[in-house]
Amino acid sequence: MSMFDPAEKKKEKAMKNKKKKILSDIKNWGLSLIPAGDLHAGLLIDVNEVICGDPSCAPVDTVFTLIWEGGGRGVFAIPLAPNEISQDDLIDFFPDEDTLTQWKAGKKARWPRLPELRYKIGDRVECRIGPHPVKGWAPGRIIRLHYTEPNWPPNMVAPYQIALHDGRLIFAPQDTDQVIRLRPDPAPDAPSSPDYVPDGTEEGLEDGDEDDMEHEGDYEDEEEGGGEGDKVDEQDEEDEDNEPDYNDRGVVSSSSGGAK
Repeated sequence: MSMFDPAEKKKEKAMKNKKKKILSDIKNWGLSLIPAGDLHAGLLIDVNEVICGDPSCAPVDTVFTLIWEGGGRGVFAIPLAPNEISQDDLIDFFPDEDTLTQWKAGKKARWPRLPELRYKIGDRVECRIGPHPVKGWAPGRIIRLHYTEPNWPPNMVAPYQIALHDGRLIFAPQDTDQVIRLRPDPAPDAPSSPDYVPDGTEEGLEDGDEDDMEHEGDYEDEEEGGGEGDKVDEQDEEDEDNEPDYNDRGVVSSSSGGAK
């Protein structure tokens, strides 16, 4: 018995053509957002749907790669599947003229720009690792600002990486009191916090370190699917509407290993 199904093959081809049409439309929308003049000269735009293998980032991203004939290059991503992107979404995520100009000139320019953070490296903090109002917080110290990992989308940056007192390394995806907060000053007779021995990479990312953001080659093909990563405890059902989603956007363990 033949396994070939003409109807299924036809359906698959129609879906591929539809996706190709969506990507082409998004590409044309992007071209329309680039100011007329020199920025258009020698420009090629590539738009791809890719899958992130990390459970903390969007499962599907749309990645834009801009390449100029003179050697300039820039990459940015939208955390949506192509069929979910509207023209308004693209306007919100699209790089500004200054960033595009720097990319064309072959200069490094981060997009989106890094926000200012409330805390600094070495600050004593508490991180939300579970739904319990008391036991759901863990003490630690900030060891890195603007943290990223190689398999994350080009524009995904976590505000902080934290070394917890129990030896785990985690990151905080948001700079809010709901996720991370300063610890009260310790009592004079309280034991000191355990030291974290840095490995020389705790300085985080600086403006212009675009190389750390261009990891489109690290994505898995769409057909292969994403991998599984560490997850923290599920939140209680009764707190579901009020608590952060720890599995998707909450404080989760990084893949960098434990404290030294």
